[in-house]
Amino acid sequence: WASIVSMALTAIILLALPMLASPQSSTATERATQSTSPPSTDFLTSNSLSTIQSLERHLFSPKVQNEMERIFQSRVEYDGKLHTFPSFKYTFQGFWRNWKRMMKDGIPTGSSGVGSGGVGGEGKFVLFAGDENERIVDVTRDPRNPHHAKIPITVFGYEYGLANMAAFLSQVMVDGIYDDACDESNEQAMLDRGGNPTNSFPMSNACGQYNSSYADMTCPPSEKNMECPPLSPQKTIEASFSTGKTGLKCGPTSIYPSARNQKNDKGRTDVEGCCWWGRGPLHTKGLCSMGKVNYYMGVKAFNEGRITLNTPGVFPDIDFCDTPEAVCLTTDEDRMWSVAMFEWAERIQQYRSADGSSIWNYKEKLADFVNGGMNMFEYYSDEVDTDRDNSFIHAVSSIVDRGCHNAPHCFYSGGPVNKLPLRRIAFTVALSALNIPTMRTELVVEQALDHLKSKQDRIEKNLLLYKTKQGIFPSQRYKFDDLFDALYRFSRPYDATDTSYPTNITYFYSPDHPPLYMGNPYMKHGHKYGLSNIALFLSNAMELSIEKDETCDELNEHEVSGKLPISNSCGQRGISYQDMACSDDPDMACPVDTNMYITAVTAERAFGAAPALQCGPKYRIPSTGYWDFEAMQESNQVAYANMNARVDVEGCCWWARGVLQTKGTCGFGRLNYYLGKRATDEGRESLFPEIDFCSNPESVCGSQFKNELIWMSGLFEWIDRIQTYDFLGFNYMEQLHAFADGGMKDDVFIKHVGAIVQTGCHNPPCKSAGCLDFPCDGAYPVDENAGVRKAFRTFFELNLWNSFPESDGGSNTPTPAPTQCQVNCTEVPSLSPLPPTATPSNAPVVILSSVPSESPTRVMDSRIAHFEDVSRYLKRRRALIDSDIFVSETNSGRAQSRLYTLDGFLNTLQELATEGVDEKMVFYIGQGKVGNFEHGLVNIALFLAHAMTRGILWDTCEEVNHHLVDGKLPLSNACGQQGRSYSDDMCPQADAAMECAVDSSMVLQAFVGISGSPPFFCADTSTHPFTGYYDPLSDSTVSSAPFANELGRTDVAGCCFWGRGILLTQGICDIGRFNHVYGLPALMDGRSSGRYNIDFCSHPEALCSDFEIPATDFNKFTTTIDTSEVRYLIGLLYWADYVQDYNWGYWNYMEKIKLFVDGGMKDDSFVDGFSEIVIDSSRDGALRKANFKKVLEILFMKAPTPLPTTISPSKRPTSKPTWAPIGPLDGASNAVGGNPLQPGTVPGEQDPGAGPISNPNQQPASTPNRPVLIDISAPRPNNLPSNTIKDLSQISSSATHIICSSGPVW
Repeated sequence: WASIVSMALTAIILLALPMLASPQSSTATERATQSTSPPSTDFLTSNSLSTIQSLERHLFSPKVQNEMERIFQSRVEYDGKLHTFPSFKYTFQGFWRNWKRMMKDGIPTGSSGVGSGGVGGEGKFVLFAGDENERIVDVTRDPRNPHHAKIPITVFGYEYGLANMAAFLSQVMVDGIYDDACDESNEQAMLDRGGNPTNSFPMSNACGQYNSSYADMTCPPSEKNMECPPLSPQKTIEASFSTGKTGLKCGPTSIYPSARNQKNDKGRTDVEGCCWWGRGPLHTKGLCSMGKVNYYMGVKAFNEGRITLNTPGVFPDIDFCDTPEAVCLTTDEDRMWSVAMFEWAERIQQYRSADGSSIWNYKEKLADFVNGGMNMFEYYSDEVDTDRDNSFIHAVSSIVDRGCHNAPHCFYSGGPVNKLPLRRIAFTVALSALNIPTMRTELVVEQALDHLKSKQDRIEKNLLLYKTKQGIFPSQRYKFDDLFDALYRFSRPYDATDTSYPTNITYFYSPDHPPLYMGNPYMKHGHKYGLSNIALFLSNAMELSIEKDETCDELNEHEVSGKLPISNSCGQRGISYQDMACSDDPDMACPVDTNMYITAVTAERAFGAAPALQCGPKYRIPSTGYWDFEAMQESNQVAYANMNARVDVEGCCWWARGVLQTKGTCGFGRLNYYLGKRATDEGRESLFPEIDFCSNPESVCGSQFKNELIWMSGLFEWIDRIQTYDFLGFNYMEQLHAFADGGMKDDVFIKHVGAIVQTGCHNPPCKSAGCLDFPCDGAYPVDENAGVRKAFRTFFELNLWNSFPESDGGSNTPTPAPTQCQVNCTEVPSLSPLPPTATPSNAPVVILSSVPSESPTRVMDSRIAHFEDVSRYLKRRRALIDSDIFVSETNSGRAQSRLYTLDGFLNTLQELATEGVDEKMVFYIGQGKVGNFEHGLVNIALFLAHAMTRGILWDTCEEVNHHLVDGKLPLSNACGQQGRSYSDDMCPQADAAMECAVDSSMVLQAFVGISGSPPFFCADTSTHPFTGYYDPLSDSTVSSAPFANELGRTDVAGCCFWGRGILLTQGICDIGRFNHVYGLPALMDGRSSGRYNIDFCSHPEALCSDFEIPATDFNKFTTTIDTSEVRYLIGLLYWADYVQDYNWGYWNYMEKIKLFVDGGMKDDSFVDGFSEIVIDSSRDGALRKANFKKVLEILFMKAPTPLPTTISPSKRPTSKPTWAPIGPLDGASNAVGGNPLQPGTVPGEQDPGAGPISNPNQQPASTPNRPVLIDISAPRPNNLPSNTIKDLSQISSSATHIICSSGPVW
């Protein structure tokens, strides 16, 4: 027994020896004396084919490929901004092609004892790829808390190779990719006497920059045979590529004389023999490094037999010592990558340094870095400079740039690491783009769940509540623990590495779906996106089920003619649940079983409420009636139909259930396919293998798993329909990120999400809603504003506004560490983000008060300052604006508009551009974080160009009759022109309450009189049973017989909503919207936008003239309300609310504006799209486009000499009609020749003092000698006399309107 024990002890000791010799336990002296790499790092060079394939699969996964552009992105600075673009010189394809070859084949060394070492690295230099093993390491979740428990994490072997790749990429990003250059740039500026950088870059920087001397960077004695010999002083080389600064060059003083006043920081004034500057993406430089390239890859390697002509990745015909510029003298990026990757494998991966007290071994430090979490905590720590994770990349950057791991104490290159903060940031970008470490995916889940757990009390007391007539009570059905369990099981990553995940429960898994999104694991505060996702899910659950008497089954609540049909089981609000098929896969839907008999297990518990929904065959329930509230029973004496005319409930068992009210044969079919029995039957993983949701949909609410299913059915629906939603330009995941980055306050996004949940699309009415007869009520959300209130309440209770700073988003880069500029400062701009503008409030005002909050001071001050800049800028161009924009066409020629002026426009614009409506809807003039002065001016330009085709063109506030039908102008055009019916211009369902009601008894007449064409009027059919027409040929009105407009109207009853204001805004929706925002409804609701004590729906005439409120008992005097700004305001509101927010399919108005400006204001084709798509008015698109060019010329030219403020009409009468627009259609300006789109004066210039043009506050009662605008695109009569519309239309095919002379014209 003693022998056995002795042998066992000996074996244990022998097994323990490698552990004792590991880097964690051995002393520095012991490690320094080791001749070979420790066994713990030998696996790095195993580089088996399966390892490389695993790394390749990870690298080419969609989530990684989508991030690659962040790495291979070059930069250029101009206009004071840093702009990015895809690199032309360095591509991912070229990088991977060479990296893979260097992992697989490497570069031969000619000796088995020289190379990367380890299995797979003998006799060649290879790039580390790792191995196929999985290792369990203990990682601290939060290093800021020393007592925080460690968790066991699985590290995949190929992650070591990815970390090595990320370290390499971080250096080449800074040295080569950012500048898109192969040669090192001349970038170190000379210093003045005060030590500050100047704008002078000495030519002698070719000899060395940042305290380096490249010609002195020689090899140690053991490698002296590899070193390049010094070049002849007569050798002349110029850099083959320069990024804008003077390219580096070397040569004798006879060609490049010394510049005594131009010294580099080593004192050199010449460039003789200075040909060893950095080349390639890693800036390989110096006699030693370039000599090793030649020794192992160039002509010397070939001559000495280390390589052959068939060796991959080498250049046997190039002498890199004689021609170092050969690295860059190529259009093939393979050579540049090969040189850089060889240097990485030979110099960086092989790096070992012992200074007597410490040692730094790259292989060991790389393994330690990966096993320690790979910068896991840099995203979450505020002290990133002291974070232990940074020491690795700091040392690597020092080796690459200075030659040793502890700069500034390096032998050849003293001083600090050049661009160290930028290298560290690039490393984080590379790690996040490569999606490593994979353990971060679990961490972001833990962070989101930990945050929710900390808010459990607030969630239970303030969110998980149900409402009845008796009050508000904590839900007994929807419990936090069940919610938390469901979130835990639906959010676990499929490739989870955290071994602490319980294995005794099942998790959601579907190859067709991602897990529940819990945030971006590779971004600072990345879990805020997951929490936003959860908050939106929870707020919709509150709206649909939790607050509704905590029901699980759908309630019978949709009345038809004031009664509740019992057949609502078949579908409510026009939806037919059993007809909701799966459009993508019809076989996935549940079959309809007409014999199914089910009664809902939950219903509204209020006294006298309708009973639970029920379904059953006709032989059991022949017909159904309605619920009698008074008798509190079903009245089935006669059959009573639901909205789809159903009077039975056969096959109607598919009503909504669960927290998100999953409904329809498709909804339950998909649930069964992925979570239920069908998944099990077909060999797929299933959370509920024994439940057949098709044969018993009520199992969601009534099975033994009901506590889990009420939440999990909703979470699956959220993942299945919401997280994956990408339709007509609305991508939920992209919008979610923008929403969270913007402070989680965008109510429009919340409304879109609510619409997707309830109806199936973000832009109702939705055809996917399941309407039997589209559109139906169910194609619109029930109450989108209620959803917004619940969402804001949820964000408040989860404390999300105070937990995360508002950010611009779009970058995964963490906050850079603060750096202290030393003597050799880089001119690269700092990437540090600006400080937050303000701390979010504790609670949203919308919850606590109906009175809107004050605008934040900084935001308001910024908007006011921006408006003042725009105002001054426009006033500098007053003369041209007044003479060429605010002008109208008259019988005598062009004349200054009497209704519309620059001052009137600016006075009205100020409020909408600074305060907006409810601090949200603003007229865009370039304000905001991503604002741009030019973008705002272009938005103004298009607004004015459109106005020049409407109110400004005619100098009118009210629409004129211009649309011909059979050569005549129907008087019923007041009801609508160009095929429109103004009284039928209804708002979307969500804004239906804003519409003006049509009053057929209203009597109005337009205030504007047009010569030869009577003004619009509306009147009851009792006084005007029909209307006639105006005949322009005889200049007479004929009312003896009915004459229809294009839509067939022959009367004007209720037709009082013709166009008004600068844009001639028309219809019951747009006029009603204006009334809702600025009129009497806003004042009565207590909204801050309320301005006029006028109901514009009842008095649309007040939109164009001052309005008198008659005397009353309360107010003894008649009150006159000044509405002089309304004619501008109604157009500006329409523009801010509709045009700026226009986003349909591929056409987004604000994106088109940005693309137009960023593209140099050359491609104005988007104006055609605006005319055709946004306002549906292509008939006058050519005129609008010409106006737009004219306005651009005025706004973007240098301020000209002031012109006269009025244009006198011609004294000679015209013998022919005048065509509109007057002036060339190609946009050439009368003031300057050619294309004057030049940079304008900067904002802030002084107003030259040109006075405003006087303008009456009230529209004149009549306006004689006005032109008649005739639409020649309408049908024309035949056999017209000469000089008629038919003849005139042949003069110019591009013209759309004719301005006619005064008097009888035909």
